[in-house]
Amino acid sequence: MASANPAPSGSVDFARCFTFVTEDPEWIVKVLIGGLFALLSVVLVGLPFVLGYVARTLKRVVAGEARPLPAWDDLGGIFGDGLRVFGVQIVYSLGVAAVALAPLCLVGAGAIALGTSAERVSGAEDVVGAVGGLGLLAFWGLAMLAGLALAIYLPAALVRTVMRESFGEGFNFGANVAFIKANVGNYALCVVAYIVAAFVAQFGIILCFFGFFPASFWSYLVAAHGLGQTVRLNPTSA
Repeated sequence: MASANPAPSGSVDFARCFTFVTEDPEWIVKVLIGGLFALLSVVLVGLPFVLGYVARTLKRVVAGEARPLPAWDDLGGIFGDGLRVFGVQIVYSLGVAAVALAPLCLVGAGAIALGTSAERVSGAEDVVGAVGGLGLLAFWGLAMLAGLALAIYLPAALVRTVMRESFGEGFNFGANVAFIKANVGNYALCVVAYIVAAFVAQFGIILCFFGFFPASFWSYLVAAHGLGQTVRLNPTSA
């Protein structure tokens, strides 16, 4: 049972999450290629390649590979691996968007109904404005809460999707939450590592803007290494 997962046998090497990439003699080429696919992710085309490469990196970390960065020599396979992860991510993102937009749509419908009577009811314009403002407040509040919840939960869903090679496992809510609970300390370190790496990646804009994309790709690799370590330290939890 998921609740019987043992505690991890150690702690994630936080510093190595940031440095392991440069241990590969071909890391510059690999990261630049990843940056190109990250650029193509702006129009979604490259995202499955990015996620597939990250998934393979994660599995190689779990396997204990000394140099876990895979070669870009199997684009079809990388795309296939990433498509499964991409699908899980899209479904959750759409779900969060629906949750955030639902109250806005309801309030908007109410505002429209009130607006039709604005000329007949004194002060109706003020009511419409207040209702519209309430809808926007509810939208932003729910969007922030749902986005935060997704940022905490989604890595677990993606890790189990990768490790089980199953699209359905990404939606096994109980097992995904159990994975977080079984590795809460290391999982938190992974989330923090990615936040730090994503922040650092913003400075890639200084390098004529295009430097942002390799840096952004690197931030995904930081998360992959941390999550891979987490699974390696507690393999039965995934």
